[in-house]
Formats: sequence, structure tokens, C-alpha cells
Amino acid sequence: MGFMDRFKSAQRWYNQGVKLAQQGKYEESLEYFDKALERNPKLDIALNSRGLILEKLERYQEAVESFDEALRIDPEYIIALINKGIVLGKLEKYPEAIVCFDHALELYPDQVLAWTNKGIALCKLVKYDEALLCFNKALEIEPDNASAYYNKGLVFKELGKYDEAVNSFEKALKINPGYEAAWKAKEEIIKNNIA
Repeated sequence: MGFMDRFKSAQRWYNQGVKLAQQGKYEESLEYFDKALERNPKLDIALNSRGLILEKLERYQEAVESFDEALRIDPEYIIALINKGIVLGKLEKYPEAIVCFDHALELYPDQVLAWTNKGIALCKLVKYDEALLCFNKALEIEPDNASAYYNKGLVFKELGKYDEAVNSFEKALKINPGYEAAWKAKEEIIKNNIA
């Protein structure tokens, strides 16, 4: 089998893996991503997708390894870098996660997902002022980012700034009226009569 045949075969296996993942058949999709990688070990998109599936299966360390493999192929693969940071956060390795987000922001300073997730990691480290700076930067770039407003609200809640928290949750809900976590957070503050 020549290079082009292997490439096309790898792409077919990858595409089928994506379809299976969309159907929620995660274990099966992993098998297809692995088959794609047997045919083309440098198919970084398959490594990233494999990492995402492993994350869904809560196999976080394996997911990190898959993202690392993708990044060895392309050190500037921004999505794999951010995904790695998110999974490191799930492993409670917040300083390592922040390194990933910082690297992503060095490459792409306007990457909203990196700013937002860096802010979340900083919250976990109780670095609320730095987290607020990250959420504000995300909102400067993308003013309609409900997630940034929601997370900003969580910071204000932790700081005891309940009016500002409710205001942030309301902004998130104006952008995304179905944002259940924002509804719950806002209702909790109002129910406890602390705003």
C-alpha cells in the first residue's frame, strides 16, 4: 500500500470514528481512531479526537498522553494544547493546565477558550483576581461569551460580591437563556437572600 492509499485509508477510519463518536459509541470510535493511526501515525487530528473520547470515558491520563502525541507532531496544534489543559484541570493539575493555556495564548493571544479555561484553573488555585483578568480578557475579545460571564459570576460569589455575581449570571443568561448552571447559581444567591 502506497503513501496516498494509507493516507486515504487512515482518513476513512478517522471519519468513521467521528461518526461513531457523534452517536455516543465512544469505545467503538476509539478502535477506529486507533486503526486510522496504524495507517498514519502522524494523523494529529485523530490523536486529538482520541484524546477527547478518552476524556469522555474519564480516562484522563490516557487523554493527556494522546494530546501529547498530537503535540509532538505539531507543537502549535492549538486545540490539542487547550484540550490537554482542560483534561489536566480534571486531574486537578492546575499549574500544569495553566502552562498549556499560557502556551496557547503565546501562539494565539485572542484564543477565548484558552483565556476562559485559564481563568477556571486560576479559580481552582484561589487566584481570583487573576481569574477575573482572564474572564475580562475573554469578554473583551468575545463580548457575547456566556461561559466567561458565568465563571466571572462564580468568582464574584466566592469574593462575597453577590450583586456583581447576580449581574454576571444575568448577562450569561441574556446570551444563553438555557444556561442551567447560571440559573442555578443565580437562584442560589437569591434564595439565600444574600444579594
